[in-house]
Amino acid sequence: MPKNNHGVLKRKTPFAGNARLVFQVVALLIFAGVLAVPVVVVATSESFGASATFTSLRMLSLLAFSLIFISIVTGAFRPFFNRIFKPKTAQRLHVGIGLAGFLLGLSHGLTVTVYGFAGYNAFIISIGPTVLALLVLTMLIAFYRRRFKDSWRWIHRINYLIFGAVFTHAVILGFDVRYGVFLKIIFGIYAGIVVVGSIFRYSTLRSLKLAAERRAIINRQTGSQE
Repeated sequence: MPKNNHGVLKRKTPFAGNARLVFQVVALLIFAGVLAVPVVVVATSESFGASATFTSLRMLSLLAFSLIFISIVTGAFRPFFNRIFKPKTAQRLHVGIGLAGFLLGLSHGLTVTVYGFAGYNAFIISIGPTVLALLVLTMLIAFYRRRFKDSWRWIHRINYLIFGAVFTHAVILGFDVRYGVFLKIIFGIYAGIVVVGSIFRYSTLRSLKLAAERRAIINRQTGSQE
């Protein structure tokens, strides 16, 4: 982010007019593409339709993972999304997508109880309910973040752990990920983007903290000179 003569960060101005519209359309198309991947993979598989329960299980899990990924991206790269959407819109988008991911993940868990657990690793299966509980926590923090002041940011970083847990869960237990090279590549790319996003998020928050400290020093110096 650019700095002024005092070394204090300046916020980048939002995109406007046609540029904003283009970025909005591109972002929404990318999100739609991410969500289309699970549908295409499951629908074109040889086992599609063999069992309605098994097909639902696969579809719900892959869509939930994709939504969690999108939610993390909209949070990690928030400064960019604030420029193409209004900050309140970007926040609502982030929370709404996370909520949708939670609901699909919950539906996946309920479907698993119908399909059965036989033959699966109990510890890896337990990741599912744990992730759902953590998602509830992070969503509540997002809704009531003003009450937690600065601490909500640290708690909200649990989302990155959630992604790692879900990724592990998908690679070990997921039918389409285990036996499909395409999804391994796609999910690997997603994991790389999340890692980059976490680094970017950390560096941005650190820069903002340092900028606030610089402003405080400048204000004290200005006050002492009056």
